[in-house]
Amino acid sequence: MDQARVMEIWNPALGKSGSGYLIGDDVVLTALHAVEGVRPRGTVDVRRLDPESRTVWTTAELVWSPEAEASPASQEADGALLRITGPGWRPPATPPVRFGRIVGQDRVPCLGLGFPNAVARPDHARDTMPIRGHVDPLHRMKSRMTTVHVDVGIVPGRSGWRGSSGTGLLCGPHLVAVVTREMGLAPGVLEAVPVSVLAELSGFEQTLRAYGVHFVTEDIGGTAPDADDDTDFAPIAMPPPSSWQRMRKLLVPAAAGTTTTLALLALSPPASGATWPLGSTLSGVLTTWGIGRLRGPRPVAGGREAALQRLGETVRGEVDRRRWQLLGNDRKAINVTFVTLPQSGRDADGAWPRGDFDGIARYLAALRPKRMVITGGPGSGKTLLAYELVHRVLDRKRYDGPVPVPAGLSEWDTGVTFADWFSARVGSEYLGGSDATARDLLASGRIMPVLDGLDEMDLPGSGRHRARTALAQLNRFAGPLVLTCRSDEYTELSRADQRLLDCATVRIETVQPVDGRRFLVERATNRARLAGMKDDLFTAGTVTKEVLSSPWMLTLASLALRTEAGAATLRSFIRVPASGGPEQARLRAALLEEFIPSLCEPDPADRRRPYRAPAVTRWLRLLTAGPRGGGAAPADGGPSTAPPHSLAIHTLWSVAGPRSARYAAAAITLACWLPALLLLTVCLHRNHTLPLPGAVLLALLLPAPLLSAWNARARYVEPRRILFGRLRGGLGWSRIALGVTLGGVLMLPLTALFGPGFALTAGAGFAVVFGFGLALSVRADIDRRHLVGAGTPSALGVTVAAGFLAARLGDFIGLIAGCGAGAIGLAVGVPAGLRSARRHNGGEPDPNPPGVPTPLSPLRNDAMAGVVSGAVVAALTLYATLRVEWLQVSWPLAVTTALACGVAAGPGFVAVTIRQYAGLIAATRGKLPLRLAGFLRWCDERGLLRSAGTVYRVRHDELLEWLQR
Repeated sequence: MDQARVMEIWNPALGKSGSGYLIGDDVVLTALHAVEGVRPRGTVDVRRLDPESRTVWTTAELVWSPEAEASPASQEADGALLRITGPGWRPPATPPVRFGRIVGQDRVPCLGLGFPNAVARPDHARDTMPIRGHVDPLHRMKSRMTTVHVDVGIVPGRSGWRGSSGTGLLCGPHLVAVVTREMGLAPGVLEAVPVSVLAELSGFEQTLRAYGVHFVTEDIGGTAPDADDDTDFAPIAMPPPSSWQRMRKLLVPAAAGTTTTLALLALSPPASGATWPLGSTLSGVLTTWGIGRLRGPRPVAGGREAALQRLGETVRGEVDRRRWQLLGNDRKAINVTFVTLPQSGRDADGAWPRGDFDGIARYLAALRPKRMVITGGPGSGKTLLAYELVHRVLDRKRYDGPVPVPAGLSEWDTGVTFADWFSARVGSEYLGGSDATARDLLASGRIMPVLDGLDEMDLPGSGRHRARTALAQLNRFAGPLVLTCRSDEYTELSRADQRLLDCATVRIETVQPVDGRRFLVERATNRARLAGMKDDLFTAGTVTKEVLSSPWMLTLASLALRTEAGAATLRSFIRVPASGGPEQARLRAALLEEFIPSLCEPDPADRRRPYRAPAVTRWLRLLTAGPRGGGAAPADGGPSTAPPHSLAIHTLWSVAGPRSARYAAAAITLACWLPALLLLTVCLHRNHTLPLPGAVLLALLLPAPLLSAWNARARYVEPRRILFGRLRGGLGWSRIALGVTLGGVLMLPLTALFGPGFALTAGAGFAVVFGFGLALSVRADIDRRHLVGAGTPSALGVTVAAGFLAARLGDFIGLIAGCGAGAIGLAVGVPAGLRSARRHNGGEPDPNPPGVPTPLSPLRNDAMAGVVSGAVVAALTLYATLRVEWLQVSWPLAVTTALACGVAAGPGFVAVTIRQYAGLIAATRGKLPLRLAGFLRWCDERGLLRSAGTVYRVRHDELLEWLQR
């Protein structure tokens, strides 16, 4: 109970006292008979409780009473609403009142504070007396009144209770009823009228909303669920691993052990006796056991509960960051209400008729099972409500339920089961890559998926096939679940009986004036700027009231009010009638005009140079001028399936035009190779190997920069990345084995042509580059038959040409030729394998590497792949220029040459996305910022863009339309 809201009432018409409770800034709830004799709009005196007697009486008027009602409910609805009109009134700075409705059969403790006759002093002033007891919901159920049993403290006689009429009765933080009279059943038995009964009478809710009271009743009490029947962590039936997966777990270690045994037996010395075979067999067994342990699930330190705690902390930090961005770099959210929509069957039990943002965690906790669908119109706050749910659940001091984990449904390939996709997503983003731990937590009921964007899974007019498939799979998932979708799209799916079962479906309502007014006041950095127009903004029939009815527009208004120019813009629309679309469109455009300038205010905590609003607007208009491909665009020029408002860092080249950035990237590629070729020429010249055979070596290297430049000017490129985690799985080792096998195949003709030394080094170089390159950096979904068919002839041609032209220079030429052949084989074979996979509905992007993915991850991953590849080549070149006789030079020149070759192999060959990004910057100099990645990150931090996996999306469709004008 908030003592600052306890009110004392004096009725001058009858000369008697009463009690009340302040439920708004200036609205008091009391009993009707406490203000008996007062006409509508008549006045009474009220004052707030102050133990130090500093409050004074002020004037209030009667604004609502049920006297005009003729229904049976109004005959016992002894309640009234007063509005304080005194000029000196200042509302208390306390949290808003929450309202409740007692349900179930169990008694609920209650508390009230009034001013009865029993504590009247000799000077006729009244002191306070608490009402401490309980409410029994089984008593007087027919009349729907609330019976209060005072069982703690002093219980005065019957006449002593007079003056306590109108006392607000609270059960915990919820106001549930207003005390009306003492009953004659026994001492200390009082009657109260529930606020839920008053809400059914005409004009009660309308009056509250008109005077700024947020009214939503929440269910409290009820029968506690049986701990044996409804546990916090109910196990969830998960689909078992496939037979192929179980077989792979056995085959890979067994094959490795057998190979080890056979290899050691083949190398056994003559007359070894029984010792060598026994040792070989033991080595094979140990190899089988070791690989099985390496490929098994990694144990989590501290067990399941420790993993759950770390998951909650990581999710909380990430969600708080996204919530901050959605709220326009603020933490104050608008308390929007939602209503429960009954479906045709299979609804969750325990759903309240209404709820709001502040009570979303309690609403979900009351559901059995804990499954709900959040619907609403564009900009209504569906994603924000989902994040608010996660934030409030994880912000509790004591919470032992499942951890809510958000995920975007648009990234789900529905060809993969939900359990596999979501476990992989949680494992990679929040659990350091441990899919097994994520699957265990999901199966044990310790994770609650919060899935955003069912309506974003399909492009408009595509028939919503992916959404229907997703709903079918989610209905097989029996665990707790939260889903968001636009109302129209979900209604369309529901008509075809495609909806989520065993859940509560809610729809977010338009923002009420009381909530919008409070939101603007709470968000205001200068309340004096807002004071003169906060009421006029929500006058009925005006354009401002019509437009400021969604969280998105209210957020724009709150940001506009941070500046005098924005406040003047809003003020110019006050009292403009809502005559139709043109006026509303003008106000929306005006708020969008102020959006970017309000976010460009310099942040004292940010040491970066602030961006200017005109430049930000110009850059965003250029970036969003046309449709973008998001995610992994097809390498063969096929159409992209990403939403048109997605911005992927590796597909922004088209901003510079159809060719400029691509050809600039090709020029940058050649520039990366030129120093390496020149320095190698110097090394060969100093060793007197020019023109021959040094020119042959340079000729052998020449196809690499040409092929790299050709790939850099392609329309679509796949960002490279190195996933060391693949070396723990069968996919990585099978690809390394493929490289070793192909290297062995190449050795057969090379041995016959150039001898075993050249063949061995060439085969080893090819196996390392092709095998490890394919395992660590190429996507998982690729057609191996076409990969081998296209890559092997190219690799064989490179090695044979190197052997004929320069084999006499030594076996090191074989190593160089093998490494080059492996790189050429990947460059030629991978596109062919991906094209073939796409023709068979494959070629999907790999799962994201460990860590929460960001839109800049492709750029960072590509750069890392280039750095690793360049470091390997630089080390190999340094060895050659210091140790190989026909390349040996002084160490300064050797180091310089090694660094140049590392640049050629890394940024110049592997990191194709980096080159296209650099080409885009070069081609758009003066049109886009030089640090484009930093600018996009800034837009994400400020809320102009929002990150969705590995792409950026414009914050809202209206903002996108405004930018594209």
